[in-house]
Amino acid sequence: MFATAYLSALSLIAFAAAAPMDESWLQARDGDVATLFRRGAPDPSDPNFASNYPDAGSTPSKDKLPQAWVDKLASIQLPDISPSSPNNGYPTYTGGESGADEHICSFTYQCTTDEDLVNPPSGVFALNFDDGPGPASPDLYAFLEQNNISNAATHFMIGGNIVYDPTTMQAAAKAGGHIAVHTWSHPYMTTLSNEDVLSELGWTMQIISDLNGGRIPKYWRPPYGDVDNRVRAIAKGVFGLETVPWNTDSADWAIGSNPQYTTESVEAQLTTWLQGDKKNGLLLLEHEIKDTEVNVFKDIFPKIGANGWKIQNVADAFGMDWYVNSGKGNTDAVTSMSVAANTLVAVNGSTSQQVSTSASASGSASASTTSGGASASNSASLTSASANAASTASAAASSVSAAAAGSNNKSAASSVVSVPVTGFVFGAVGLVAAFL
Repeated sequence: MFATAYLSALSLIAFAAAAPMDESWLQARDGDVATLFRRGAPDPSDPNFASNYPDAGSTPSKDKLPQAWVDKLASIQLPDISPSSPNNGYPTYTGGESGADEHICSFTYQCTTDEDLVNPPSGVFALNFDDGPGPASPDLYAFLEQNNISNAATHFMIGGNIVYDPTTMQAAAKAGGHIAVHTWSHPYMTTLSNEDVLSELGWTMQIISDLNGGRIPKYWRPPYGDVDNRVRAIAKGVFGLETVPWNTDSADWAIGSNPQYTTESVEAQLTTWLQGDKKNGLLLLEHEIKDTEVNVFKDIFPKIGANGWKIQNVADAFGMDWYVNSGKGNTDAVTSMSVAANTLVAVNGSTSQQVSTSASASGSASASTTSGGASASNSASLTSASANAASTASAAASSVSAAAAGSNNKSAASSVVSVPVTGFVFGAVGLVAAFL
């Protein structure tokens, strides 16, 4: 026992000495986060930055899918729902089954599940914006900062837009904004194959993580609100993503394209909602692409506070962590694993410790049903402090060696493995304790 643990300790010492000491990039090596997403940070100022990702503007091809995502998809149970047909924005399903049926539960047909985050608590204005980063984003971020509410906004970002403008995405994060997923190319998600759903979500999560210190997004919004139980199950079961529709459409997106909606009419309707009953919180659909959209928010902002609403981002509104592998804000440490024997190791995997504190059914015309397939997920993994010292240390050393030898900048597996000084110190203490 002593010899095995001693050799493992030497392996860890040698690796720790050679590895970069960037603790912010540490992820639990025996958790889903490290398995599914590479750990690295392509430089957005590099002219070849975009080469790290699929082409923007369309669903990434299946041949770019990391094998880890495909394997995880194969390990979960999906509901028996075929991809829908687009039908001009109102998806139809085989056999004439209605999207409103609880088996399918399409949000387009005003169906939500108990796990959807759609109704914030009473009096809460869950501030969020879709489609960034875009031309109007810098103006929005400056306004949020001037009013000290940068960290009270969630930004559902499009992966392809980030490829074009990574520094603007980083500006939102550095200002304190909560960054979430709005897919790679903004498609109707229920029309896609299972593998294409993986691509749209996974690559957007990857680029956000790369530009935000390794933090893996925990929330996503379906473009056009197009989501059903099959897509929910993939999002949650593979990536640990919470689905976030909306309970009120601001219609800011229609200004300039539909004469029925003008800046004045949209702002008048928003004012009516803000002055109304606060029994159900507000989760508005708002955008940050066009100046007209951002200007609507800037105009109504004083009325939010004046009418007694509490502004919070989506994660805070529902009392949940911001990211899969990190807590609140963009400065909390990313979940790390102590390289030790006699320590309690809480692994925060992609679907561990899901909270889903969705409020009760709202005044919106949404039928609340329970998604049969969307509950397929891995349980949290907790390693007891009583684990055998020698076997744990040896396994950790083997994991480190395999990660170092198999690192590939293009793969979904970790490409950078770092061991913090604190982790090594606690590991050494654990090993010594095991000998006593």
